Amino acid sequence: MLVTFLALIVVIVVGTAYFLLNWNKDVVSPIVVINPGGVKTAIVVYQPGLSSAPKDNSYDFANGLASAGWRVEITTASPEAPSDLANDSLLVIAFPIYGSAPGAAAIRYIDRLGNLQGIHAVIIDVPASENIMRQKVEAKNGTVIETLVADGKTNIRQAGSQIAP
Repeated sequence: MLVTFLALIVVIVVGTAYFLLNWNKDVVSPIVVINPGGVKTAIVVYQPGLSSAPKDNSYDFANGLASAGWRVEITTASPEAPSDLANDSLLVIAFPIYGSAPGAAAIRYIDRLGNLQGIHAVIIDVPASENIMRQKVEAKNGTVIETLVADGKTNIRQAGSQIAP
């Protein structure tokens, strides 16, 4: 019984350490361009989470935008992600939720941005964190035009296709 208890403690400690080390780290990825001939450019930035939901939602939305005529650049929230959005017409940010707050890498990305000069923004999240990220984007002079709840009921791709270029 003692061996089982000690094994359980080791599993809990290792699992907790893995979670704490990975949940908010910056993940650098290349910029993927979808529909390079699009009329206007959107940048989609996501923070990978413990599940694939932020990435899946980002690509769904990006593909919806591309089908509506947008040129879409998609990448992860990291120091390597573009911070000069002067040539972009839309910023889309998606992130995991940890403790009712947006992932720290997504917040760090928004904090690195300069004045967004009214650029339109779409936030893909769950309701618990909507106001936090909205305030961050608006503090950078961005204009949040839509918040999508990634709850499995919202058709994220369709929402992307309904944003006019």
